[in-house]
Amino acid sequence: MTAAAVESFRHRSATVAHHAHGVPVTFRGQEVRAILSPIAIGLDLETGGLRQGGEFRCRFLASSLASAPRRGEQIAFGGRTYMVMEVHQLPHSGTEHVCTIAPGSRQ
Repeated sequence: MTAAAVESFRHRSATVAHHAHGVPVTFRGQEVRAILSPIAIGLDLETGGLRQGGEFRCRFLASSLASAPRRGEQIAFGGRTYMVMEVHQLPHSGTEHVCTIAPGSRQ
């Protein structure tokens, strides 16, 4: 397969996944679909232990956003507000934007 064919397949695959499994979230004042997956356990370096804090891995289609999410931006779904804590750079980042979100809001 050519590089263009592989990229086209990745884009179609991500689009199908978002339409099938995505949930509506409010981000930057508009409703977009995102795939959310809970992160069960995280490492807390400040206290030196493990924690379960309601964090999610959030995947957006790159074509549904003007630019990648930035740390500190807010995402709302399920009646709660979450904040982008970390933005992940993936090898296929041209297709999806991936970030970690946690409960809370900016004060």
